Amino acid sequence: MASYNLTIEDGSPLIIYSPSGAWVDATSTDTAGLPYSGNSFHSTTAQGATATLNFNGTGIEWYGGFQPSYGTYTLAVDGQTVASGTATNTGVEIRQLLGSALGLANGPHTAVLTSTGVGIDLDFVNLITQVGGVGSTTTSTVFDDASSSITYAGDWVTATANTDAYANNTLHYSQSVGAAASLSFSGNGVAVYGTVAPDHANVQVSIDGKTTMVKTQLSSIAAQHAQTLLYYANDLDASQHMLIITNPGQQTGTGPFIDLDSITVYSASSQANAAGDAAPVPSAFSNQGSGPGQPNAAAKSGHLSTGAMVGIVLVVLFAILGLLALVVFLFLRRRRRTQRAVMEPKTPLDAELPLQGPNMRYTTPISPLQPMPTFSGLVSRPRMSAHSIAPSYYAGNNPSRTSVDSTTPMVPKVPTLSMPKVPSRAQQGVMRPNRPPSLDLGRAGG
Repeated sequence: MASYNLTIEDGSPLIIYSPSGAWVDATSTDTAGLPYSGNSFHSTTAQGATATLNFNGTGIEWYGGFQPSYGTYTLAVDGQTVASGTATNTGVEIRQLLGSALGLANGPHTAVLTSTGVGIDLDFVNLITQVGGVGSTTTSTVFDDASSSITYAGDWVTATANTDAYANNTLHYSQSVGAAASLSFSGNGVAVYGTVAPDHANVQVSIDGKTTMVKTQLSSIAAQHAQTLLYYANDLDASQHMLIITNPGQQTGTGPFIDLDSITVYSASSQANAAGDAAPVPSAFSNQGSGPGQPNAAAKSGHLSTGAMVGIVLVVLFAILGLLALVVFLFLRRRRRTQRAVMEPKTPLDAELPLQGPNMRYTTPISPLQPMPTFSGLVSRPRMSAHSIAPSYYAGNNPSRTSVDSTTPMVPKVPTLSMPKVPSRAQQGVMRPNRPPSLDLGRAGG
């Protein structure tokens, strides 16, 4: 089991002071600037005066002050004296350990501090308790009164403070009878913090229908005690629970107010191993984990964990999908290349090439006996215009341009033929040679 500590201030209603009027509530104005826990303590000068605490836990420690005017005391747990001493001192010392009882069985106990001399004081009690089973770890979750997880019913008022008097500087309070605050939680323990003051009413606390009446207005309370433990339970199972805090209304000797400052939930986490024992699980109160020289559970057992197996399967599936995608991509690219080679010849006979005009298409030769020209080179011709005759898709910035921008025709480059041939009809229309002068042989001879 994992242990945790709860600080129970001297003003907590969990501590019962007896007899009535024997103990004095000293507030911060009475401590002369001494750093008492919670800025307060309870003191008595009556011999035989007691302070009793009923608790669930495994240990308890009582703290008070040493002064020249103080005397002897005893501490008993479950009827057995576990400590005795004297609080007499030449100077003033505070937060001194008066007595303790550790290693108790986790369960209900009763501790009684008794003044056996001229006087003592009580500053706070440190309670050691635990939840969960053997090998478990404990986590704590704090719900501030302003948390959206807490539901309020009835008339409640939110108080704020610029100091640390309240947890997170906020507090909810109500004087309406039946006003309630509820929290649904999953955990093994819970602690409720609020304010104790003379003008406060009792607080009704219910967990899963089991009700406890907490007396926040006691005869030994003379001032306000903020952030005080009002109620705690550590014997809950790990299921869902419902906590309800209700104002039962003003009763004889009480005031009308109740308030809520914060709620802390304690949860135990455990993981059963193959032998059936609980294995530690890292939490806010533990720093356990794998480190150098510390094999994990999978290495110890010789088997891969479920998470590791799932990861391996996902990696294999992604690899197979990647290979399939690559094969499909290569197949489609090869198919596109094949279709392009069949359907799109490199030099179509009747297609308008980028440097052709409408009247520059190559057509069928005049005589089928004449071979098609073979190109051995291009002969440069003088440029006739400064405008380009390229199609518009070479000048994407100006989609309105046509293939010929100049009214002056431009003579294309004429290929040099490897052998003489009869010019084509298209060539005859563009480049017609001048006729040579006729010769009259008859006249010359006569």
